[in-house]
Amino acid sequence: MKPTADQHSILVVDDTRANVGFLLETLSQAGYRVRIAPDGETALEQVQYAAPDLVLLDVMMPGIDGFETCKRLRKLPGMAQLPVIFMTALSDTQDKVRAFAAGANDYVTKPFQSEEVLARVRVHLARRMLEAKLEEANRELESRVAARTTELTAALTELQALKARLQQENRYLKQEIAESTHGGEIVGSSPALRAVLGQVAVVAPTDSTVLIHGETGTGKELIARAVHEASGRRERPMIKLNCSAISAGLVESELFGHVKGAFTGATDRRVGRFELADGGTLFLDEVSELPLETQAKLLRVLQEREFEPVGSSKTQKVDVRVIAATNRDLAADSRNGRFRADLYYRLNVFPVFLPPLRERPEDIETLALHFMRRMGRKMGKVLTEIEPGALRALKAHPWPGNIRDLQNTIERAAVLAQGSTLRVDWKLDYPDSLPVPRQAVPEVREIESQSLQAIERNHIIAMLKKTRGVIEGPHGAARLLNMNASTTRFRMKKLGITRTDFAPDSEG
Repeated sequence: MKPTADQHSILVVDDTRANVGFLLETLSQAGYRVRIAPDGETALEQVQYAAPDLVLLDVMMPGIDGFETCKRLRKLPGMAQLPVIFMTALSDTQDKVRAFAAGANDYVTKPFQSEEVLARVRVHLARRMLEAKLEEANRELESRVAARTTELTAALTELQALKARLQQENRYLKQEIAESTHGGEIVGSSPALRAVLGQVAVVAPTDSTVLIHGETGTGKELIARAVHEASGRRERPMIKLNCSAISAGLVESELFGHVKGAFTGATDRRVGRFELADGGTLFLDEVSELPLETQAKLLRVLQEREFEPVGSSKTQKVDVRVIAATNRDLAADSRNGRFRADLYYRLNVFPVFLPPLRERPEDIETLALHFMRRMGRKMGKVLTEIEPGALRALKAHPWPGNIRDLQNTIERAAVLAQGSTLRVDWKLDYPDSLPVPRQAVPEVREIESQSLQAIERNHIIAMLKKTRGVIEGPHGAARLLNMNASTTRFRMKKLGITRTDFAPDSEG
């Protein structure tokens, strides 16, 4: 195909009029646009303003010769691949070698033959076009490879983050299963409980923050789960964090996660509870135990829906509904500076007050029978009823540890049960419904002569002396008392039991 003038421009560098005239006529007739430079300096100036597609360069010229011109030309930006054809009358092989060493692509000899000149011009222009297409194809390929590499790197990063999140979720769920002691059911039909469930039905479909107030053991987590399960977030998990069970130095890492190397011991990235709960619900139990510094960061998440993992400056957005629970008077704590007032108001958007078991006595029998059947299945026993006298005692008891206290009592009775009827081997007045071996139970007359609290106090002190003051663990007093450690400490504080009451040197 014959090229057109719009396709290629050729710079002819020669100081001989006859040669310039011949080349101008030959190349113009072939459709090329021709520019003329009489010497090397002029040629170098021209190519910097308008780069040609090919250069026909004479060897012998005034000023710098063709060899030096070609060397300088190659050093100019974008000129490394420009086709250069030397024009020479020299036939010495050494001169031709010098031409190629200077950067020439080819040469034509004088006197010129138009067919030879046009043939060499076409070959080198065609070659340069193919090279340019190949370079463009390579650039496009490199661009596509780079884009794909970026996509794959992003996908790998996302996959690693997902893997870390799934591993953390797996660890969390295993922990939940290991620690779970509730059956997931809200049992009872008392007016007080029905009122609470009515509040749950109202607030659950919204995304409002809920603050559940209630004593220890009243079932605050069950209410939180009921809110979650009745909400639009039920397909995502409800993640919980007991704020009192985490040390102050680790609570931020638990809530917001941390990056590798954030602190000593941070050997890997950790996904925090907020990230785990994204799209779902985060239940903060005992929220009053959060350190003040962490309270400020929690407030920001509630307001801005974003946080930074510990050790990272990268902000993460989250969509989490927060349900908090407390057994303290947070309004009073906020007034005395123990709890941030702004966080209290942000959490207390929809308060739910869960009544203690003593204020819903109608539910005691229902709960006791529920726990009896569950413990029977768990222990492989057929338990069908509770002895009437024991049932009266259950209903009359104040249950300072609430539902958890009742559950522990029924479990102890189920362990001791010999038949299908649950018989609790303790008297009506026996404190906290604590069954003990027969030889350790005071005589009836002795029980009647003591106050309920005195008997309870003496029994707890006896167990503490037996364990040398250890409360938690497999050999602790809480295990002997069949209580949670937190309940044991609560009863000790309420009954005024101090270390001097059970220390070895206090015996005597």
